[in-house]
Amino acid sequence: MINFSNIESPGLLVNPEIVKKNIHWVLNQVDNNPARLRPHIKTHKTREVNQLLLAAGITKFKAATIAECELLALDEAPDVLLSMQPTGTTLSRFIALGEKYPNTSFACLLDDEQAAHALNAVSNNQRVFIDLNMGMNRTGIKPADSLPLIHLIEQLPNLILSGLHAYDGHIRDVNIEDRQKHVELDFQSFYALLPQVRKDLELVVGGTPSFLVHHSNPSYVCSPGTFVFFDTGYAKLYPESSLELAVQVIGRIISIPTDHTISIDVGHKSVAPENGIDNRLQFIDHPDWKLMSQSEEHGIVEVGDSSTCQIGDIIRMFPYHICPTVALHQYLQVGDGSVWNVLARNRKITI
Repeated sequence: MINFSNIESPGLLVNPEIVKKNIHWVLNQVDNNPARLRPHIKTHKTREVNQLLLAAGITKFKAATIAECELLALDEAPDVLLSMQPTGTTLSRFIALGEKYPNTSFACLLDDEQAAHALNAVSNNQRVFIDLNMGMNRTGIKPADSLPLIHLIEQLPNLILSGLHAYDGHIRDVNIEDRQKHVELDFQSFYALLPQVRKDLELVVGGTPSFLVHHSNPSYVCSPGTFVFFDTGYAKLYPESSLELAVQVIGRIISIPTDHTISIDVGHKSVAPENGIDNRLQFIDHPDWKLMSQSEEHGIVEVGDSSTCQIGDIIRMFPYHICPTVALHQYLQVGDGSVWNVLARNRKITI
């Protein structure tokens, strides 16, 4: 039993056993072959989860920032892909990573010839992946337009083409059959590109929503990230008895302003606020409660009859979007009283 009197609020409470179960479940989907996974650490940003992934035999990772790359290097993760095209100070910091952490092999994304020349000018045998635009239109080059860039990278003396990166975060159809059809449609250009490139390239494909489609292709290295903690936003995309919610938002009642509302200490500085007020929090013990509004440090909740509530009562919630929620907190609390520091929420560790 957790002693909630020692749990700080607003805060996050992580269940390490559920994290382990989620890692095991995802591994099972790829026939327990860790070489077919390159999990993204943007969700958790902690050494503790990195260590659980490494202990499960996973050796390849993806990271969104230099700090996340360095966090992996602190535990000597063998292979780290920066899922960003480095420019400016990010480029110089990326090069410094390889010099400071020789036991980790770093790679990055490229989708532009000018960026390729800039990286080549400061690199020595730098591994790169072509970032492909699979329809999300956030980054990447369209597969049909990528061959000139691929040929350029193969000719540049200081770059090594290691793979293709095909992220499809826009594919989130609730129905799995619709999701499969969506993948098939959007990946036609990817399928057409593959016969024109080297067969030994690593194919890093998909995120958490499309994992349930891509995991069945043994040629793909899948790259989910949210799965370690999971959230209510993605739970609707996954079947029952699969991934479990590993992190709770913990709050307390700090005021009872009316007969039907309470105020809790969970404002939009404690939980991701980018979604509408209806898609931020799910009340675990009171599924009929409704979050009405939030300010920086307060959340107003409609509870029906507030006479059943007391000042100081613990309120447990699941977040709709776990990744930016974690980034709002300096640490995750564990039921045994320990904490997992969210080290990579900072943009810089040392590099």
